[in-house]
Amino acid sequence: MTILRNEIRYHWKGTLIWAFSLSFFVVLAMLLYPKVADYSGLFNNMVERLGIFGQMFNLQSMDIFEFMNYYGLENGNFFGLGGGMFAAITAINIVAREEGRHTAEFLYPHPVHRISVLAQKFVAMVLQIALLNLICVIASRISAGFIGQSFPQKEFTDFHLSLFLMNLQVAVLCFGISCMKKRDSVVPGLGIVLAFYFLNLFININREAQTFKHFTPYYYTDIGRITANLGPVWPSIGLGFAVSAAIMIIGVVYYTRKDLAI
Repeated sequence: MTILRNEIRYHWKGTLIWAFSLSFFVVLAMLLYPKVADYSGLFNNMVERLGIFGQMFNLQSMDIFEFMNYYGLENGNFFGLGGGMFAAITAINIVAREEGRHTAEFLYPHPVHRISVLAQKFVAMVLQIALLNLICVIASRISAGFIGQSFPQKEFTDFHLSLFLMNLQVAVLCFGISCMKKRDSVVPGLGIVLAFYFLNLFININREAQTFKHFTPYYYTDIGRITANLGPVWPSIGLGFAVSAAIMIIGVVYYTRKDLAI
């Protein structure tokens, strides 16, 4: 468990910085809700005239100033994109940096199996993502109380479960890629998240592109789809995790057999 403790000690400050930074934007959006809700009729009329820009964020399928829809839209953008970036940055380097920073030569002469190292790093990664999500959930609850609002429990749980699973899917995918890399760089991870995010916007604009919905985890974090589905979009979640898990398994097998750069 030494590696697990070291990973947590190495990352805990960064995790808290990310968590409180994302929570700040979530709280800010929540505190603005009473003000913008007063102009809900005006804004809803504007949304109807936005055309392609309204479709891009799936605005035309819901009343964006109903409290849960407003929260899902704002939090889905701030925390969805930010949380995905955090998961990618955390996972894409967690294994590769042992070779990239030439610490593998100090780690692996010790009596520790590579599988044990990977397992402890994976657990540390999941704990960091869980902590980030937990802090943002607490911040959302507190800020809702400040403005005298309350969340519908089922919709709130379904939405945040979908966000957590999206973060986890990105992390599992990037963890597998990290096992196959020799240098620590966040660029591939950020590129993957941005590709997922903009692919979802493309799907919203072009309804004929629904075939690509299983290629991006942001598809199943959309509050409109969660509401229409009466819960998490499990088919997309299951297929997404199956692909990410397959890549992770390939990466783990590759890592256990390759000659490490020292």
